[in-house]
Amino acid sequence: MKSTTLIAATLALSAASVAAQSSSSDEGRLFYSSPISPTVWTAGKNEIVSWTNACKPGNNESLSIVLYVNSGRGSDTEQVRVPGIRALGTLNCLKSKTATVFIPENIVTGTTYSIHVNTVPLQSYSAQFTINGVAPPPTTPSTTGAVGEGEGVVGTASATADVVAPTAAATTTTADVVAPTVTDLTAAKNENSASKMAFSAGVAVITAAIGSFFL
Repeated sequence: MKSTTLIAATLALSAASVAAQSSSSDEGRLFYSSPISPTVWTAGKNEIVSWTNACKPGNNESLSIVLYVNSGRGSDTEQVRVPGIRALGTLNCLKSKTATVFIPENIVTGTTYSIHVNTVPLQSYSAQFTINGVAPPPTTPSTTGAVGEGEGVVGTASATADVVAPTAAATTTTADVVAPTVTDLTAAKNENSASKMAFSAGVAVITAAIGSFFL
């Protein structure tokens, strides 16, 4: 009998000790009883948020309840706010331990949602839970592929290359016609003058011969 009483007293003391440690270590963080991991909420309906402890007196009487989701960046605990969704509702953790929230109809079905309340000095995140909502948008496969070698290339470059530009050898035909130089013109002029003088001298000789014949 004494042994049973002693064990009961020990368990009660341990429970009180754990409760005291939890109460002193949370520093105002809420201990949610809903939502928790097995919780399933439904989009387009009202749901209940509940917690088991009272927050610190420094907290506002109307704190926003915001929907978060796992970031998907490799950490199971990294949560980010769901974009485009306003606060689901508000709570007063100084006077109550429950609050009603409305889940928007356009929430996508997922299993990594959580709620966040900006309590002080520490913020209050719930465990990740499930929301049944609309189907996620289908993923569109990428149509961008590597272009094969030679594909999509217009074959105009080789056609242009077949038109061979005239070479220097082809353009030298005009250079074969050599223009007369000044020396050549002077020599020709002198040769012409010499021919005229020789002709005049010959005429003079003939005239003199005819004149002597009539004497």
